Amino acid sequence: MQERVNSLKAAIQAGRAHIGIWCSLASALTTEIVAGSGTGWLLIDGEHSPNDLRSIMAQLQVAAAFPCEAVVRLPSDDPNLMKQALDIGARSLMIPNVRTAEQARAIVAAMTYAPGGFRGFSVGHRANAFGRIAGYHAKAREQQLLAVQIEDETGVANAAEIAAVDGVDVLFVGPGDLSTNMGSMGNPGADHVQEAISSVRRAADSAGKASGILAPVKADADRYLADGFTMVAVGSDLGLLARGSDALIASFNQ
Repeated sequence: MQERVNSLKAAIQAGRAHIGIWCSLASALTTEIVAGSGTGWLLIDGEHSPNDLRSIMAQLQVAAAFPCEAVVRLPSDDPNLMKQALDIGARSLMIPNVRTAEQARAIVAAMTYAPGGFRGFSVGHRANAFGRIAGYHAKAREQQLLAVQIEDETGVANAAEIAAVDGVDVLFVGPGDLSTNMGSMGNPGADHVQEAISSVRRAADSAGKASGILAPVKADADRYLADGFTMVAVGSDLGLLARGSDALIASFNQ
């Protein structure tokens, strides 16, 4: 048995834009609906959503039926959380608030079996189809993707060094946290924040790595795609449900 190719990793390595949707409702049912939309990837959010290990696994299971890559965002760079997420089948991880190259190297090591890292060894788990994927442990890194989030001025300043770390695939900007940490809460369109975002993309480009961003406003997403971002999230299940239900009721109340 062979491991499925990571379509998101293949696309961004080839320089092709890949569109994704955030899954924040912590529901396997809503994630299944999103996965069937034709999205290239989806993000199962473990940082700002009420997910736990079992609910993340359930969402990975339903997403696996569709030709999209499920990315799991963890709440921190805790290596134990990474080990558990990888063992239940998350091979694409997003880690928030990465600020230095040293931190990025530690994250890569936590995702990697010895001798290159210190990921805990288990003979059979969901990641290797319960022991059915021949040679999984030696080749596990091949289909893994690591997106590190740049969310403050320290991360922006160190973006080039972070991008140069072997094993980092994507510098992913968190525009909400970045704008807040730069004194412009709720206004990622501020000129100094936009310059910081562009500098992260340039740092990724210079290292031959991909850049990503969350852009739920279509005009913003179109602009970022034109600028060269390739891992772009264009909305969320929560936002689609909230705005869609708002618009529906408003259409009857007018």
